[in-house]
Amino acid sequence: NIMAPDSVKIPKDSLDKLIRASQKLAQTEQGFALEWTSVWTILLTIIISGSLGGFVNYYYSDHNNSASDKKLTLRNAVFIGAGAAVLVPVFLAITQSNILDGLLKNQVRDYILFISFCVLAGITSSRFISSVSDSVIDRLKKNEEAIKTVEKEAENAKDKADKVESQTDVMIKAAEERSGKSKTAELLFMTENIELPNLEGGDSNDPMKGKFGGQRAAGGFVISVDKKQVESINGWYELIFQVKAQDPSSTPLKGEVVFFLHPTFKPDIERVTAVNGVAQLTKIAWGAFTIGAIVNDTGTRLELDLEDEPDLPNDFKSR
Repeated sequence: NIMAPDSVKIPKDSLDKLIRASQKLAQTEQGFALEWTSVWTILLTIIISGSLGGFVNYYYSDHNNSASDKKLTLRNAVFIGAGAAVLVPVFLAITQSNILDGLLKNQVRDYILFISFCVLAGITSSRFISSVSDSVIDRLKKNEEAIKTVEKEAENAKDKADKVESQTDVMIKAAEERSGKSKTAELLFMTENIELPNLEGGDSNDPMKGKFGGQRAAGGFVISVDKKQVESINGWYELIFQVKAQDPSSTPLKGEVVFFLHPTFKPDIERVTAVNGVAQLTKIAWGAFTIGAIVNDTGTRLELDLEDEPDLPNDFKSR
């Protein structure tokens, strides 16, 4: 059953692919050789064209008594013209011209334009060199300014990160703070005849939950929260807590309200005086927790669990 070599069938499409691959390889090798030939041709074109431009510049300035090039000798004019022509590729790069690409592909039109540019650079050698130099220096300055801008933005981002770190200070000495919470509360209320809730124990992740009656509205007062997205810090929110009278027509809130926060806040117990009937506390947070509040004048306890807030996103509530 072994087939003879001359009986093996090669699919036509495979043979075509093999031929195209061989042709492509040959073109690549040839293109590499022609590319170096083009480079040397371009260099020779630059020197000859620039020298021709310098030659024209010498006799043109001598004929027109040009003050800028009047003292140039023929040799100097030709040399400076060639030097100016060498800068033509820089000029083309600054102007984002694709003439050089055409030269490498042996485009006759681009060769003619390139020679004209080189001759023109040689004729106006002094001004051309000055113009290209100024353009390069200007671009370098702009790049330097851009780098400084990026560095400044990075520094600002670092400052924001430092502020976030100082705001959260997650889990640092949390156990110590929980153990000392009752003493802190007693200090805040030492002049008030109010029975304090037992702040010990409970859920370690949400220690205020269930400690203040579990109701956001009680005794004619209500606690609410509004949110704002923190700019440039994804997932962080500015929370604005407010305690006020439930019925705007009733007696407004007066005196002070004490807010009990999660122990990761510092301080985690804050006393706020009501202004125009509203006691307001603003905090930045990245996850949900329960906040408790006590109205000093009446001893009314209020409790707000952020997980129950419909306006807060689910990813914030799950943290």
